[in-house]
Amino acid sequence: MSFRINTNIASLQAQEYLQQASEAQQKTIGRVTSGLRILSSGDDAAGLAIANTLRSDQAVLNQGIRNANDGLSTLQTIDGGINNISKLLDRARTLATQSASGTFSGSRQLLNSEFTSVITEIDRQAQSIGLNVGGQFAKSLSVFIGGGKAGSGISAIANGSTVVDLSASSVDARSLGLKGTQASGVGIVDLSDASATSVQSIVNNASNVASESIGGYTDFYFKGPGFGGSDRVKVTVNLAGVSSTDNLAAALNTAIENAGNGATSQATAFKNAGVRATIVTDASGNKSLGFTSGSTAFQVSAGDKVSNALLGNVTSSSNPAGLTLKNSVLSGASAAAALTTFAGAGTVTVRFQGSGLSSPVDISLAVTTSSTVDQALASLTSAVAQNAQLQAAGISVDTAAAGSALKFSNSHGERFEVLSGGDIGNVLGLGSFAKSTGATGNFDYTATTGVAGALTATAETLEFSIGGGPKIAITATATAATAASTADAINAQIATQASLVKAGIVADVSGGQVRLRSLTDSNFRVNTVGNANIFGFGTTTSTGTAFTASTNPENNTAEASFTAGGSQQSGLISFSAIRNGSDAQTVTLSANDSNGASKTVSVILKNDSTSTNGSSIDAAISAINTALQRTNDSTLQKIVAVKDKASSSGAEGINFLSTVSGFKVQIGTNGGNTGLGNQGTVVSSATTGTGSTADISSQANAQSAVSALADAVSSLGSAQAAVGKGQNEFSFAVNLASSQLTNIAAAESRIRDADLASEAANLSKSQILLQAGISALAQANSAPQQVLALLRG
Repeated sequence: MSFRINTNIASLQAQEYLQQASEAQQKTIGRVTSGLRILSSGDDAAGLAIANTLRSDQAVLNQGIRNANDGLSTLQTIDGGINNISKLLDRARTLATQSASGTFSGSRQLLNSEFTSVITEIDRQAQSIGLNVGGQFAKSLSVFIGGGKAGSGISAIANGSTVVDLSASSVDARSLGLKGTQASGVGIVDLSDASATSVQSIVNNASNVASESIGGYTDFYFKGPGFGGSDRVKVTVNLAGVSSTDNLAAALNTAIENAGNGATSQATAFKNAGVRATIVTDASGNKSLGFTSGSTAFQVSAGDKVSNALLGNVTSSSNPAGLTLKNSVLSGASAAAALTTFAGAGTVTVRFQGSGLSSPVDISLAVTTSSTVDQALASLTSAVAQNAQLQAAGISVDTAAAGSALKFSNSHGERFEVLSGGDIGNVLGLGSFAKSTGATGNFDYTATTGVAGALTATAETLEFSIGGGPKIAITATATAATAASTADAINAQIATQASLVKAGIVADVSGGQVRLRSLTDSNFRVNTVGNANIFGFGTTTSTGTAFTASTNPENNTAEASFTAGGSQQSGLISFSAIRNGSDAQTVTLSANDSNGASKTVSVILKNDSTSTNGSSIDAAISAINTALQRTNDSTLQKIVAVKDKASSSGAEGINFLSTVSGFKVQIGTNGGNTGLGNQGTVVSSATTGTGSTADISSQANAQSAVSALADAVSSLGSAQAAVGKGQNEFSFAVNLASSQLTNIAAAESRIRDADLASEAANLSKSQILLQAGISALAQANSAPQQVLALLRG
């Protein structure tokens, strides 16, 4: 056994254990006094990180629950407002029902005065609760609550949010169908019973009756989103018993309902538009016919002289005859004399475009060398009369006699074109443009090759029509009797015609014959003037003729179509047919939805081998409306393109309509400056005209108001259901968040909080160890003094 003075090992060991005991006591005291197991990151770094995350999640959920409760309170306020609007509708229905009675003998003006104030109050209260059109809460409301998890392509933010969509739940008078757009007749007509242009006078007028396509019925045409252009909806009104403004409106609404019950998508869209006929009374007491919609911009047109007169287009204030709705075109030359036969066997094609047709309609006439002009004209007349598309467009053959010019008419007052191909002898007088020389014999083409051309060094004239446009003539003479020399001579003359150069027309050689083709993919037709077939493109002594609607149509109606006032409109944008394949034009429409998000769609208008949607104004309108509907976007689907006329010149153009505020039309440019005008600009919509407000100033209007109010109650119920659904969703979301909050708090507690029973035991243990350690240290420190006993001896 050894004894040391300099190093007291026992003391050092006692000090170390005493320090550990002291630290353990301090940590235990900290846990007991704080209630926390983790006092610093060194105690449990991983556990602290998890606990901090859980604590942060609790903060989010706490605020999220407050968010949801705030949303719930807002929806409860809205719900109370809707209940009050429901009572206002009850009062309005009471007043409308009273005025709709035929035995009512009081003042309808007094009833209407209160009725109008009720409608105004509905608007005020809808705005107060934020559910007017464009209101604070009339949109999709996303409330972030928290507690969400990412997965299946859904973010944690999206999963942790509750969305209440009130974008279709506005409850102002316009949204409920009590206010809206209105198209009404203009002019000098007064439909009042005592007027010379009363309903009965118009319906019984002999000139008007003669224009009816079906005796006893008159036609109106409606265009709007989903039923525009060639998809317009025809409303045929039974005039039996119609003798006053009251039963006129009733008959029209019955016909409108029948048209909306059709099996087509256009009929469904028309039904959803909620168009109603009404009688409009001006400040002077004059009555006119109007049409209203609470949600849709639309256009109404007359289909005959009866409907035209009812819309206000009468001969004079004392003559109820409707103004003529007719547009006629004459052939460029007279048809051949009777019994004249065709020069060769083949198919003559007569093409119609315009007049509301979404694409050209071709009538094909099979002829032989024994077919006479009389037979061909009879076949043409019959084919036009039996073609459903042409009949729907109102096109007919008025004059078709040998030796006379052909006359085609449109009964809707719309412009149209008539073109011909394959009649190389111009027997019909419609022109002698040839079809392609390929196997298909196309009406127009981007390339055609000559057949059996003489290819002599002799002059010959070629006439071109680019994209259905006017003829362009050149005369070429080859320097040598070869196909190559002939092609060079034709190209030299083409170079002198800017229109042919722009269309990319060139001549080259194919199979030993001259070929004409377009480098820009432009559709064209060619006609040869001469009887020697030098170039190989046929023989004729006639010049090609492409004729269009007369510049002075047989139409004395200043305005046959009426666009709903109170709607957003772009205004009339001019249009000219796209002729060249290189002149594609991009038209972009954009609008903001109820949440402010921008929605856009672009349409490319062109006229080439892939598409001819820019070849006429009607084709362009059809292409634009089709693109809008195919977006499947509810905002863009509310926009429609319609055909309108300039008031001064009568030139047709395109007007864009919608109930969406501030939509824009961006008009692209092209080299030919064709298609839509105002190229390179952005046209913004603006509210045009005055919209409608339901009224009960007459029995007929009151009856319409009763129906409108019934629909309004249904619409209000749908809006309130959406609000109620939102309240339930918020309640469920709060319940889930509260449950998550409780469980997350428990999970954090298990990690962060101390077990006081265990810590109390640890404290007792550390106190005993500390006391024992102090005592032991004292003894260890005194141990070296024992060495002195050895030194004494």
